[in-house]
Amino acid sequence: MNIWHYLRNALGDLGLTEGEADVFLLLHQSDAPMTAEHIRHASALSTSGAYKVIRSLLDKEFVLPMKERGAAEYAAISLDQVAKKLGAKSRQFVRISEKLTELNSLSSLSPDADIFEGNALTDYYLNLPSKINDFIWCVGSFAAVMNFFGPAVERDFIQSRIKKGKHADAVIFDDSLFSKELAGRDIGEKRETRLIPHSHYPMEFSYLFGNTCLDFYKDADNRVQVLKTESPELARARLIQYQTLWNSTAR
Repeated sequence: MNIWHYLRNALGDLGLTEGEADVFLLLHQSDAPMTAEHIRHASALSTSGAYKVIRSLLDKEFVLPMKERGAAEYAAISLDQVAKKLGAKSRQFVRISEKLTELNSLSSLSPDADIFEGNALTDYYLNLPSKINDFIWCVGSFAAVMNFFGPAVERDFIQSRIKKGKHADAVIFDDSLFSKELAGRDIGEKRETRLIPHSHYPMEFSYLFGNTCLDFYKDADNRVQVLKTESPELARARLIQYQTLWNSTAR
């Protein structure tokens, strides 16, 4: 794999889309700053698409405006600056990893769990919104939600939560298409999502509302287990950890 492939992968790790990475590399390899029109022609983007990507790269601080006279021009930040961003991201992942370890140890406090299969699992899950009288946190793999329930059941769950008027914050530890689509629907679904791309996060997720902690995971026999803990002390500990994770992620 050559240096450009490594760089493209690194840009993806830093949150750039494929289109944004393409434009960044285009600007990086250019001998001089480029106008939006030049970028449009060189990248085959539409005019609106080019401006959208440029605005996003400016917001993410991967591109610098170089306007002196005439049309605005844009230049990519240096590879040294990209390296610094990667270093900061690496430190962030270390902090997140430490918090995930703490969360995992909390989940193992009690051996008691309910095992659900088939319709019983779906009925249990869809009944949860009726029990939520507070703000809800969801932390873990959204790919697990899709694997355990599927999009239709999750859509019904979300609509039930919305009807109750309960907002949700979600910290999602995977890079699935489902997760990206979920984040794109945040405003309409009374939710704010922080994505932490993680290819090897286990297929499990947790909910926190009020004093209720719910952990969904699969056992050795591939059956979904739900560990439910009613504890003000554990709920407070989870809340602190979830807030720490939330604050460790970029908007």
